[in-house]
Amino acid sequence: MNDKEIDRLIDNSLEIPIPEGLSKRLEAQIDALAADEKKRKTRRFIYRATGAAAIVLLCAGIFWGTGKQTPHLSMADTFSDPKEAAAAAEQALSFLSSQLNKGIAKVENAGQEIEKVNQLLDKHLKN
Repeated sequence: MNDKEIDRLIDNSLEIPIPEGLSKRLEAQIDALAADEKKRKTRRFIYRATGAAAIVLLCAGIFWGTGKQTPHLSMADTFSDPKEAAAAAEQALSFLSSQLNKGIAKVENAGQEIEKVNQLLDKHLKN
C-alpha cells in the first residue's frame, strides 16, 4: 500500500470529516521533528567528541606530569669520624628511649584511671 491508498482508507473509515491540509501539517511537523532529532544527534556527537578529547588530554597530562620525577638524592655520610657518628646515634637513641618511656608511663596512668572508672561503674550498676 502506498500513502494515497492509506489516506483514502482513512477518509472512508472516519465519519468525522478531516480538515483541509491536515496531512500537510502532519508531514511538516514530522519533518520538523526529524530535523530536530538530527540536530540532537549532531550535538550529542560533539559532546562525546569533546569529552573524549578532554580525557585524552587529562591522561597525557598525567603521563607527562608523573614522568618528571625529582632526582633521587644520594646518601652521603654526615660524619667523617665513625666515633662521632656512633656518639650521635647513641644520643638520638637515648632521646628516643626517654620519650618512649614517658609515653608508656602516661599510658599506664590512663589505664589505671580507666580501671577506677570501670570499678565505679560496676559498683553503681550492681546496686
